[in-house]
Amino acid sequence: MSERRFVFVVNPRSAAGATLRRFEGVREQFRARLASVGATLDVKLTMEPRHATQLAREAVAAGAAAVVAVGGDGTNNEVVNGFFDGDGARIPSDTAFGVVTSGTGGDFRRTFGWTAEPLDDLERLVRFQRRRIDVGRLRCVDQQGHDVQRFFVNISSCGLSGVVVDVVNKSSKRLGAKLSFLVGSAKTMATYQPQRVRLSLDDGPAIEEDLTLMAAANGQYFGGSMWVAPDAVIDDGRFDVVIVRGGGLGFWMQHGLKLYTGAHRSLPAVKIARCAKVSASPATPGDKVFIDLDGEQPGVLPATWEVVPGALDLLA
Repeated sequence: MSERRFVFVVNPRSAAGATLRRFEGVREQFRARLASVGATLDVKLTMEPRHATQLAREAVAAGAAAVVAVGGDGTNNEVVNGFFDGDGARIPSDTAFGVVTSGTGGDFRRTFGWTAEPLDDLERLVRFQRRRIDVGRLRCVDQQGHDVQRFFVNISSCGLSGVVVDVVNKSSKRLGAKLSFLVGSAKTMATYQPQRVRLSLDDGPAIEEDLTLMAAANGQYFGGSMWVAPDAVIDDGRFDVVIVRGGGLGFWMQHGLKLYTGAHRSLPAVKIARCAKVSASPATPGDKVFIDLDGEQPGVLPATWEVVPGALDLLA
């Protein structure tokens, strides 16, 4: 068997620098274990936003056996986008996608029940067992009105979550994933008002909702362990679309913690549907409805989310 090249894309700013320190502590163990199965370790450090996408794209084009994201859900997202070219086409390759979980969120790993231990991640990587998974494609506009196209493996949403992400990403995140999102959510819920949004599922008739949250879920968790879509399956060719209607501060004080257990599914204010495409636009022209994409904020409505079935091989 020819030698396999594993390219590790490490975000040194992830988790306020803790990701890099943690990875350096196990780097030689990773190198030795990969060598034992005929693989090499090639480490690339990101220097700025979107650099992980560039590094991953170069590695995929060069035929790496795997590109491994080392960081949080935002790093995963940037690396996944590197499997596609600038026009949104999948780069022809057999390169697999791997994950070493760190960072603020770690929500993607929870869908699979993976631990947060890097040596557990290492053993999963060296097994080189590939699972074909779906990817979501988001098309929206940024806050300057420019067209945006981004891919995601976990969850993209709009409404309250988009504002929370903005608040959390502007904080130090030193409280850790769950507390950072709890504090960010509390700050946002105190002032957020539902926004009138026009939604269409699978090109069906548009409906208008007083929307607090809409999540197009490929994975199950977001927001620092919120179990927003417990029945989502990452390779079934569909999103679980979770819609939360209405809901002010009192609603979230009473029901907010149910998002962490999945109990929100039984609430009358919550609607869940399965589809391969979601379109959304503000019912009021000029109303800014913010989007969340794997813990980042790419832009605002109008937007379309589509499933790209079987677009990626995950080392699972």
